[in-house]
Amino acid sequence: MKNKRKKIASAVMTCLVVVLAAAIVGFTVQNDMIPSLTTTSPVPSTTLPTTTEPTEPPVPTVEKTVTIGSAGDVLIHIPVYQNAKQSDGTYDFSHLFTYSESEINDCDYFVANLETTLAGTNGRSYSGFPRFNSPDSIVDALKGAGVDCLLTANNHSYDTNGPGVKRTLEVIDKAKLDHTGSRQSENEKQYLVKNIEGIKFGFACYTYETPTTEGRKALNGLLVDTATAPLINSFNPAKPQSFYDELESNIKKMKKEGAEVTVIYIHWGEEYQLTQNAKQKEIAQELCDLGVDVIIGGHPHVVQPVDLLTSTDGKHKTVCVYSLGNFVSNQRRNLMGLKTGHTEDGLIFEMTFSKYSDGTVIFDSVDAIPTWVHLYNENGKKVHSIVPLEGNLDEKAAELGLNKTGDGLAQAKASMKRTNALVSEGEKKCNDYLKTIVRPDEE
Repeated sequence: MKNKRKKIASAVMTCLVVVLAAAIVGFTVQNDMIPSLTTTSPVPSTTLPTTTEPTEPPVPTVEKTVTIGSAGDVLIHIPVYQNAKQSDGTYDFSHLFTYSESEINDCDYFVANLETTLAGTNGRSYSGFPRFNSPDSIVDALKGAGVDCLLTANNHSYDTNGPGVKRTLEVIDKAKLDHTGSRQSENEKQYLVKNIEGIKFGFACYTYETPTTEGRKALNGLLVDTATAPLINSFNPAKPQSFYDELESNIKKMKKEGAEVTVIYIHWGEEYQLTQNAKQKEIAQELCDLGVDVIIGGHPHVVQPVDLLTSTDGKHKTVCVYSLGNFVSNQRRNLMGLKTGHTEDGLIFEMTFSKYSDGTVIFDSVDAIPTWVHLYNENGKKVHSIVPLEGNLDEKAAELGLNKTGDGLAQAKASMKRTNALVSEGEKKCNDYLKTIVRPDEE
């Protein structure tokens, strides 16, 4: 766990301070009961009432520090699962995370968007775009890499219809991973409240619906059957008020269950657009006005800017990432209309919070870490691998596998430059504001 040593050291120091304080108080009380050795007056036979000076309350100290990480779309295109196929017919996706696993595990809790379904092969076959159905082992690989929670509300959630929605959740549950965005029955909650290292977080995930003339919910152009429709969190961008009302209700429920931080994941925007559109801005502002602490978007398959929003009444701030881009995909520049390479780029967005001994939770900082999907040949097979891009890439080239292709290092540097150009300004804006928040130990 990230900061584990720091947390243990903090706990030990707190204990020492308490013991020392107790010893000092005890010593003072005993000395007050000893008569002055210089007095010539006889010691009275009765104890006189004494007064004690009021003591200052102890200064609150940090008890917990928690980092939440989020990554973008996990898109299992046909080449991605074909390259994962083993000689015995099974699928092993662990190579996807060879270079990103340590970054994922640096977080106390990690969330990724599972943009595929797991409908199995009973009467079906595995498939990629436009209707995804992936091997179950992608979930095993995600868990093995350190992912803790999967988002299941996106425009591909219904690609294998109602049975696919339910089986996807069954596979995730069997792997003992958390999920939010869809559910198996209306009796289950539309959100997730999770106690992570002593801080309670409220997570919810929603996706946009595609327009229809039938008056029914549609995802990815597919009409959703009436039994499954209420099981997927979604909203109509043209008529969002019911979404705002539902989300407001769910936020109240999360807070009633103790949520101290609210994070909303949302599938929205236009594919391959490097900036947020007017509808994204409109929805983000409404969510800020509802008191959401963090908004994290996906769907455009490219990274979009980070921003700090202010509520209409000026009383609340919201950190917003308009799109994390692709975490895993085969959307190479030579396959897409966008020739710049942005579809190969993604973002790991980390948020760090501290909880003080008086119960106060403070949003400490954000960290936007660029990622790049490196495609290379190894042992006669193509390999996709996610590479986190931070620090001196020249020094880390071999460590990150960037020497496996002749232009790997150059492409990684270009990816890092592209992503930082989109997010660095907003990242700084957020951190500059977070530094101004008064901590309990500074009051």
